[in-house]
Amino acid sequence: MSKVVASAIAGALSLTSAGGLTMVQALDRDTVTFSVDGVSQQAKVKPGTVKQALAQQGITVGPHDDVQPSLDSEIHDGQVITVNYGRRVVVTIDGKKVVRWTTAKNVAEVLAQLNQSDPDNLVSVSRSLDISRAGLSFSMQTAKDVTVTIGGKAQKVTAVGTVADALKAAKVEVDSSDVVNPGLGTPLADGMKITLTMVDQKSQKRRVAVPFSTKKVEDSSLPKGEIKVITKGVNGINEETWTVVFKDGKKVSEKKVSSKVVNAPVTQVIKVGTKTASSSSPSTRSSSDPVTRGITCLASTYGEGDGTAGGSTASGETFDPSAFTAASKTLPLGSTIRVTNVSNGRTVTVRINDRGPYVGGRCLDLSTAAMNAIAPGQGLVTVRYS
Repeated sequence: MSKVVASAIAGALSLTSAGGLTMVQALDRDTVTFSVDGVSQQAKVKPGTVKQALAQQGITVGPHDDVQPSLDSEIHDGQVITVNYGRRVVVTIDGKKVVRWTTAKNVAEVLAQLNQSDPDNLVSVSRSLDISRAGLSFSMQTAKDVTVTIGGKAQKVTAVGTVADALKAAKVEVDSSDVVNPGLGTPLADGMKITLTMVDQKSQKRRVAVPFSTKKVEDSSLPKGEIKVITKGVNGINEETWTVVFKDGKKVSEKKVSSKVVNAPVTQVIKVGTKTASSSSPSTRSSSDPVTRGITCLASTYGEGDGTAGGSTASGETFDPSAFTAASKTLPLGSTIRVTNVSNGRTVTVRINDRGPYVGGRCLDLSTAAMNAIAPGQGLVTVRYS
């Protein structure tokens, strides 16, 4: 070797590079790839352990960090050292706090480690959110399988949150009047049974008849017990407003809230005779002309002693046994007939103001006064009337 070449090699070995390493020092280094939280970079490091190599690069690790290979492993040229920093994550699941150190880089990875990857679960942060070395706190509500019953029909629903959320998941709109059990704000639990009773209130208009009243005016010119209609009564009409409550389509209650008069009733005005027949009246004398033509039948009597006195008759007037009146099933109310006892010829004039008798074979029911006029003391007699 020439002196020139030897001198050049010696000079090269003694020269320092711009970084301060001599060529001899450079030849005594290993090339190592450092992957820190997924970011890779190559560097020349002195032979030694992984811990020493990390220290040469200023990479500090703690007890919760994951280092591969282990810190006491010897490195070699071409070595790859992987460091994943640990993060402190606090997850509140359905109100219960879980603290975990993890090397997961985002929320989705943490949920996978906790076996909580169900897409129906409600997470307070984005599942793709990266987790910094400072750590992260978030909350999660797990999905619950519940049964929602509406109008007797049940359906299975998976939902997160409260009863209100389950009904929303069931695509049910709840009105303020509806009844929900348990309440809308109740947290969901697996297997919970939710019942919704749909309450509807409807307003209804109804027209009802209002009975007319009767005004009686005494008239001394009419025979006692005789009545005469002066003004015919007419029922009125009221329009009522009702609130009707339905539960699941079935009516459960109703309440009248207002009423207004559509047509007022017309009061019926009648004249009631008060004139008493004299004892010499032709209608009560036995010598009065008897009825020779007409209908022959059995007549009974009612009034004194049978509890009918003072009661209401079919004509609307009060029954007076001392008046000359009679009841018939067919003759017009207010009409007058002459009645003759066929056995003695006595005749009396009576006014029809009631209905009856309702015993077979009988055609008339005479007041006590009328019966005494033609058959004193008797209760049943054969008569002829016209």
